[in-house]
Formats: sequence, C-alpha cells, structure tokens
Amino acid sequence: MNGGSASPFSEGDIRGALKPWALGHAEFELLSHSENVVYKVTNDGDRFVLRIHRPGYNTFQELESEHVWLQALNHAGIHTPAQRLSNDGSHYVEINFGAGDIRAVGLMEWLDGTQLADSHGHDVYQSLGILIAKLHNQASTWVPPKNFHRRSWNADGLMGSQPLWGPFWLSEALNSEESEFLEHVRHEVHAELAKLPNTPDVYGLIHADLHPHNVLVQDGNLFAIDFDDCGFGWHYYDIAVALHQARDNERFNQLEHSLLEGYRSLRPLPDAEALLPLFYLVRSLVGLGWISARTELSTIAKIRERVPAIVAEAELFFNQAR
Repeated sequence: MNGGSASPFSEGDIRGALKPWALGHAEFELLSHSENVVYKVTNDGDRFVLRIHRPGYNTFQELESEHVWLQALNHAGIHTPAQRLSNDGSHYVEINFGAGDIRAVGLMEWLDGTQLADSHGHDVYQSLGILIAKLHNQASTWVPPKNFHRRSWNADGLMGSQPLWGPFWLSEALNSEESEFLEHVRHEVHAELAKLPNTPDVYGLIHADLHPHNVLVQDGNLFAIDFDDCGFGWHYYDIAVALHQARDNERFNQLEHSLLEGYRSLRPLPDAEALLPLFYLVRSLVGLGWISARTELSTIAKIRERVPAIVAEAELFFNQAR
C-alpha cells in the first residue's frame, strides 16, 4: 500500500543505518514512508534502495524467505532487485534507532524506470498481465526450501477475526452502523473465500501488493519491486490488486481485458471475470484495515473519505450476488 512521505528518522539515523554497508557518507533521499521507510542511496555513481522495515510485521526468517524467492525469480529470468550484502555478509541487519526501536534494514540494487502509476496504456496492462503470469508460473513449479516461511493471504489472512492488515470493521473512521455492516460483510466474504480451491492452478506464492507504484516500466519492459507482502494466496488477488487503483479510469474495462489477455497468453485463469469483483471488494476492505492501523500516515478525516465508496461497493456486491 501507499502511505505518507514524512520520514520518522534523522540524518544521523540514516547514516548509522548505512554503516553496515560502508555507505555512511553516501547521499540519500526519502522515497516513501508506508509499510516501511524507503530511501534512495547514491554513492560514487552507484545507486541503491535502503529499506527500513516496520517492526512487528516480517520476522528475520520471513525477510530471508523473501530474498530466497527473489533469487529464484532471477534464476528463472524474471529480473527483481538484488540484495546487497552487508560488510559481514548479511542480507539484513538489525539497527537500534533508539528508545527500543529496533528494526531490520536491508539494501537492494536500484532499478531504473517510471512507475506504472504514470501510465494507463492498453499495451502496458497487457504486459502487466504477462509479468504476473510469469511470477505465478515460476511459483507454481518452484519448491521452496524447508525453512521458507511467508504469510498466507487465505480466507483467514484476508477476512479472519485477526486479518493480516488489521480489523477494518473496527476502524475509527466508521460509525456504529457501518462497523456492524462491515463486520457482517467480513463473515460473508470469508465464507465466499473459504469455498475457493487452493490448488496450484489458482493458488500459490504471490506478490500480494502489485499495485501500480510497485511496477516499474523501462523501455517497454516491466519489473515488479517491493515483495515485502509476498505470501501464499489466490492468483485472483494479485490481479485484483494490480487493477484496483485503475477502477475509476473511464477505460477500466479495456485495461482489465488487456491484463487478463496478457495473463492468459501464458497461463489459464478460470472464472476470473466472475471472481474478480469479490477480490476487488477484498482489496478495498483490507486497504481500509491497513490505513486505519497507521494513523501516523493519514488522519481519521482522510480515512473517512474512503468509507462511503467501500460501503457502497459491499452493498452492490451482495445485492448482485443474491
């Protein structure tokens, strides 16, 4: 997800975080502050991405597992940002930012390109469908090592009583009637998800946050970045996330068709047209949970602006499902 842009760290904090890579004197600039705090780092013409992870989200084992999958994707010819080892050969380093704020920090190579968010062309979305299919094809045939551990974006992870991105139905931005309705929606959506198969043709390791800001376009080629949320889930969810922010575009139906056409050129996806509305709603709901748990990134008033559309989407979905 996308969040705010203010950094919680001082210049001294960042220089200290770069020391394990002998980059304490490098130039840096804030790229984003959302799930993690991310900086662009420049040193003697070399560019990197410094990612300071939010505590309590990914364990070291989960971060190492993310790295293992990225390596496997690169070996399969799907280029993803490579990890830069620290001076002691670690992929991630624990940094104490003071007052007990201990975070995992990693450094990755910089990839040139513009964000997909800046482009809504038919060809680009067809290419995006191809990229997602490549990710799913690799994951469906790859056997992770025994110590591989990532979260599950299954019925419980998305719509359970303790969902991965927070209890959206308890958001402070909701009034009591909306809260009660969205809790009812959660139960109904959980039941719908629980009916779906979790077989390799439709379920497996996914990116899980492949929105347009996490896709780079370079000379017509597309690259997925920021695998921080990757885990096991339905392929439909990856596609719904990729299209969710484009739903207000007047050409959305064409963009959706283009993405599915690109995807199906490499991999079948049964019942996508019937199931995607369910997963669009899922993304809207978990997105409300995500931002409601991070009021440092937004105000309750701003979050409140999202609520009428989400409630209307839920009502429309269930009216059509009857």
